[in-house]
Amino acid sequence: MNRWRRLAANALGAWWATERYFPESSFERIAARIAESETGHRGNIVFAIEARIGLKSVARGCTPRQRAEEVFAQLEVWNTAENAGILVYALLAERAIEIVADRGIARVVPDPQWSRICLDTAAAFARGEFLAGALTAVDALSGLLRQALPALPDIPRENDLIDRPVLL
Repeated sequence: MNRWRRLAANALGAWWATERYFPESSFERIAARIAESETGHRGNIVFAIEARIGLKSVARGCTPRQRAEEVFAQLEVWNTAENAGILVYALLAERAIEIVADRGIARVVPDPQWSRICLDTAAAFARGEFLAGALTAVDALSGLLRQALPALPDIPRENDLIDRPVLL
């Protein structure tokens, strides 16, 4: 998406639609799915939703990926016992999905797998299936984490990060 389209999308779009796309019941279902998924692996999934980013940021060239990295740091997704935090960042104005994985998981899961989840989630959002897209992303991430960092049966799991989606 070029800069002019991004400016228009962030100026005009989605600031009013977050509650329509993700009503309270969606937040509860996503949180429950994250909590359930985290019983089978040692990772931590955070889902963040932002209606739009500031026009100054867009004008300066801040991409959805860069914004996702900022949010990853702000929410301290890196602050987990095994450096296995994952941020799913949804920028509604641009229908952009980004996944930022901490170093403990990024080194064992290849980039194409993250990209596939982003594409599948973005496709669901484009069809207006916001809850389904979010749940599918959580399920796909859970599958990757179960393979890369399975739960250890004799060691209790700590939930280092919030399960409830974060609205920015």
